[in-house]
Amino acid sequence: MSRGGPLIFWEQAGRAPSRMRWRAGFIVVCAAGLLASCSQGPERQPALGEAHAGPVTLQVREALVARAKTVDTLKHGERVELLGRRRSFYRIRTERGREGWVDGRQLLSSEEMEALRRLAQRAAESPAQGAATVLDPLNVHTAPYRQAPSFRQVQPDERVDVIAYERVARKPYAPPPLLRQSNPPAGGKAEARKKKPEAEPLAKPPMPAPPPDWLEMSRAARPEEKAPEAAPAAPVDEWALVRCKDGSAGWVLARMLFMAIPDEVAQYAERARIAAYFQIGAVKAKGSEKPVWLWAAQSKRNAPYDFDSLRIFVWSAKRSRWETAFIERGLKGHLPLQLRKTGAGVTGFDAVVEEKDGRMVKRRYELHSGTYRARAVAREDAPAPRRWLEERTAAPDMAEETEEPQSWRARLGGWLQELRARFSR
Repeated sequence: MSRGGPLIFWEQAGRAPSRMRWRAGFIVVCAAGLLASCSQGPERQPALGEAHAGPVTLQVREALVARAKTVDTLKHGERVELLGRRRSFYRIRTERGREGWVDGRQLLSSEEMEALRRLAQRAAESPAQGAATVLDPLNVHTAPYRQAPSFRQVQPDERVDVIAYERVARKPYAPPPLLRQSNPPAGGKAEARKKKPEAEPLAKPPMPAPPPDWLEMSRAARPEEKAPEAAPAAPVDEWALVRCKDGSAGWVLARMLFMAIPDEVAQYAERARIAAYFQIGAVKAKGSEKPVWLWAAQSKRNAPYDFDSLRIFVWSAKRSRWETAFIERGLKGHLPLQLRKTGAGVTGFDAVVEEKDGRMVKRRYELHSGTYRARAVAREDAPAPRRWLEERTAAPDMAEETEEPQSWRARLGGWLQELRARFSR
């Protein structure tokens, strides 16, 4: 069997002088280095920050062009790395190593994810003000804004617990920036402002004295000027905080909810919206039992309080119809309503109401066990109701945010991907 190729080369190199052996070793080292460099992938761009997917599903596009290819699909809460920003869009890298572009309004920061968790925990500890249903699938948002991410949907065959209401001005959703702003370079505009001028500014001349008849001139008749028209008030949306069966909590439009109280009772709402309802007892009616209902209703739209009337309905076995056992109108009440219970059942309820003099008081009502008539037996000062919306600093305009610098490799890679996506259509 003949020997050839690399074996003959190495035998000849072994019999050759030292210079030839040195050259052969240098060639082998260079070839190995070249192969190693060719086997390495592209340079991994460092992350500038992190965020989480906000909606139920979020598609990651290959480029910022029409009909760009979807490279990955994220689920709510999935963590991503931020690689760059262009206007309101962010270039991200998923946990599977895929890179693409998403709308920045559909991303949540780590602080927002923690706030959503605290909201669900606080809602779990709060009493429900009744169950509600929907006619069509309804989006549950992370914040009371129409453009905020929707992390789940309420289905028509599902019930959710209503916890509270909030009235929020309808305005564009402006999420906080996810990337920190770059610091101004040394010696920039900040230092230029601090630098003192070389020459002292000239002294301002004294103001001229007013004319002697300036009072008479002020009394001169002037043409009537129309007062500037006041800007129209921004429309307000009423949102409801709901608690779902899986323990999550979020915001939905209150007008899309329907309280799950029987229609035979809800028809007496007199065009008012039922804000809360409770079953506080039952009465016998021809071999069956009819529940006794307590509800709080709101007849005014976008009022700064939750309800303006309280009402108790009892079934009359003698007349075979629902009758009002207690009603009180003209209130400025705030949820939640709290029932007082003993071993015998519900004995009364408490309601926080704003009095005519502006004081916030908690009224204590007692129920008559036989007729379910209620009467206020005590009043005590109460603190203002705690808001559910967490205060946050105003987010700067996304267009004013400083873009993070990118390396030439990242810019070249993004340009090639956009070019490939454009010609692949």
